[in-house]
Amino acid sequence: MTSKPPRQILLAEDSSSQRKLLKELCQQIPNAVVHEAADGSWAFQLSRQIPTLDLVITDLNMPGMDGIELVEHLSRQPHIPSLLLISGHSPELLANSVRAAQELGFTGIGHLAKPIDDNLFLTEITRLLDLPQDIIDNKSSLPLIDIITGLAHNQFCAFYQPIYDLRQGKAVQIEALARWRHPTMGILGPNQFIGMLEHEGFISLLTHRIVQTGLDLLIRGPDTQDLRLSINLSRRLLDDREFLDWLVEQVESRGLAFDRIVLEITETMAFTNFGHTLATLLRLRMRGFELSLDDFGTGHTTLEHIKNLPLTELKFDRILIKDIHRDARSQSIIAGMANIARELGLRMVAEGIDNPQDLDFLCAHHPDIELQGFLLCKPVPAEELGRHLFPSCQSSRRA
Repeated sequence: MTSKPPRQILLAEDSSSQRKLLKELCQQIPNAVVHEAADGSWAFQLSRQIPTLDLVITDLNMPGMDGIELVEHLSRQPHIPSLLLISGHSPELLANSVRAAQELGFTGIGHLAKPIDDNLFLTEITRLLDLPQDIIDNKSSLPLIDIITGLAHNQFCAFYQPIYDLRQGKAVQIEALARWRHPTMGILGPNQFIGMLEHEGFISLLTHRIVQTGLDLLIRGPDTQDLRLSINLSRRLLDDREFLDWLVEQVESRGLAFDRIVLEITETMAFTNFGHTLATLLRLRMRGFELSLDDFGTGHTTLEHIKNLPLTELKFDRILIKDIHRDARSQSIIAGMANIARELGLRMVAEGIDNPQDLDFLCAHHPDIELQGFLLCKPVPAEELGRHLFPSCQSSRRA
């Protein structure tokens, strides 16, 4: 058996004592190689010498090149690693730094406030290192010919991540997420192919497969007969009348109720060519499809938009959920949005449940929000889904 290559971690921290502590924690991760730097400039030079950097851990406030400038430089590299931001500054500054990193192209991002809790730190770096297939750098899409060949050879499939209602103690919905079973590279996540398929106009080829396998799963057996299925729609497909007619036919031919299908759109999609989008969503809603606004809280949605769109679900973005148990600003935002959603009769889902403290907070303060995240269950292939329809962990506040 071929051994896996070491996982390369770059640690940038100007405090020698803090750097020593964090390095020792990183070295508890199996097969990890830790490179350390006392400032951003040194860290950036090291990053250019490491062929495949898996994770960068950086303090934001360092002399010379600070952590934010380091992140800007790293975003221009051919390969973008996962990123863990740490800071002793206000939670608002840390959260805004995460947003800046997202805008710069980072997709695997975590953040922790100082003083660092050892267990939280280990949990977070383990999560980020375990995400290379789901959250791979979005500049590394494979050539179109390879992707089309993979589609022709049925190498693409759906993995499913459950969404749980902890009041019922079980999954009530599953989200279909595209994966590529590459013959030599293993399981590849969407950043390796979605962008290319979108750009070249072939996204419908993949979505057809994901839809068909997802719908078949709903009628396969007793474990999935009560579940809703979430399907992500691209801007191109939302404009494709032929695809939407095909989708209706696929649901009808299987005898499924339309309200078991949740079509997810992003905030950006929803407000591009708003009139056309609204007309399309109204037609889908009249058919009976459920409609979800994904990544809610990261765009420019107004209350008027929420009022006018025929939504049935809001999905709160992970940037609002991460560390909500100790972030007063996120708590206030979620409380306000949740109250509005309740008044409008919208179902709510919180993405990014990655630590027990956030789970406990949401269960205590917003038990009607459904939950999705790696703490509860990672995306799994269809054959493993039956083992994950009940959450692997429960809130400590549950009786």
